[in-house]
Amino acid sequence: MRVTGIRMRGILDSRAAATVEAEVTLADGTRGRGSCPRAIAPGLRERPIGGSPALGPLPAPAARLSAVVGPADTQAEVDARLADDLPAVGVSAVLAVSVAYARAGARATGVPLWRYLADLAGTEPGMPRLLVNIFSGGIHDAGPARGYQQVMAVPRTGSIVSDIEVACRVWAAAAAAARQCFGEPGLSASSGLMVPLDSAEQLQLLTKVIADTGLTGTVRVGVDVAAEHLYYRGAYRLGDRTLTAAALAEVLCEQASRHDIEYLEDPFDSGDESSWRALPQGLPASTRVVGDDLFATDAIRIEPGLAGAILLKPSQIGTVSGVLAAAARAHDAGLAICVSHRSGETDDTVICDLATALGADLIKVGGPRRGDRLAKYNQLLRLAEEVPTATPAPTRGEAA
Repeated sequence: MRVTGIRMRGILDSRAAATVEAEVTLADGTRGRGSCPRAIAPGLRERPIGGSPALGPLPAPAARLSAVVGPADTQAEVDARLADDLPAVGVSAVLAVSVAYARAGARATGVPLWRYLADLAGTEPGMPRLLVNIFSGGIHDAGPARGYQQVMAVPRTGSIVSDIEVACRVWAAAAAAARQCFGEPGLSASSGLMVPLDSAEQLQLLTKVIADTGLTGTVRVGVDVAAEHLYYRGAYRLGDRTLTAAALAEVLCEQASRHDIEYLEDPFDSGDESSWRALPQGLPASTRVVGDDLFATDAIRIEPGLAGAILLKPSQIGTVSGVLAAAARAHDAGLAICVSHRSGETDDTVICDLATALGADLIKVGGPRRGDRLAKYNQLLRLAEEVPTATPAPTRGEAA
């Protein structure tokens, strides 16, 4: 499946910032398209995103990458060549081409994208469960981050379709509660509600909303602490307090018990590995610690004992093959897998096919509002009709 042409352009992400879209043409005339989302504040361990592109045609990187990948014949070969060139052109261009090649490859072989990716990975496909952004804070607020980046709902209905239905109910109820208290709430880039509440108050409100909608036990809570953005001079800023790692751990353990937190992402700075290793001892057994900035979707960084799950973001590593390698390493290390969006998303739905192909435990796509997020919810609904085992499997380590 040799590449005979690459066309690239600058398009708009969900924040109306420029990012890169690529169209790849194969020797048989098959075409595929892919794009790269962009983070508001990339983690320190991520690959360089590259310069902000102009809108419209981008002939220079297209010509360069056409020459780079031209001699390659497989996804692995294309991605290896792209990875070698990543320092020169950045993740935006490289990931867009990698995803476009995957879509073209799937079409050329007559299979859906999720099956193509599962065949590459050697995995058993299955539908993930949802992580639904309800409240946004942290770097989404003005000024230095002083709160959690996301407070989320985690439906547990046993079906992706009913998970989405429940997610929409909880999000709408939270919006109505916020509206009654504060007026019409704003939305973050990832369609989380922006409210004048600190992180503890957001957790209290979400817990109340879940109870008021009769969903206690059906919907649990997730938190993205995004502690790398709270870390400052050896301590963590949380609201009007400055906490040591030990003090932050006490707060997180208490909140996990009080609010039925199932998912706890990036509780400490990525360099604070001793705190990562110690935290699970104080948490409820049902709370899973998840590494995002800690691992940065990089197979080399993954090791047992640091977290119970990994967040996979294609734009952290730059190629489809890089994500699959991280997923394989995470599986070998006994980690649960969550596939995630970015704050600056496009309407590309590749993360839905990727999560399904990997049989991922969870997928994070934002709140159920605005087109770039709803495109992913709708793709999950389509995939539920195609995938042989459309019922989400129990998360690794849980009883069936």
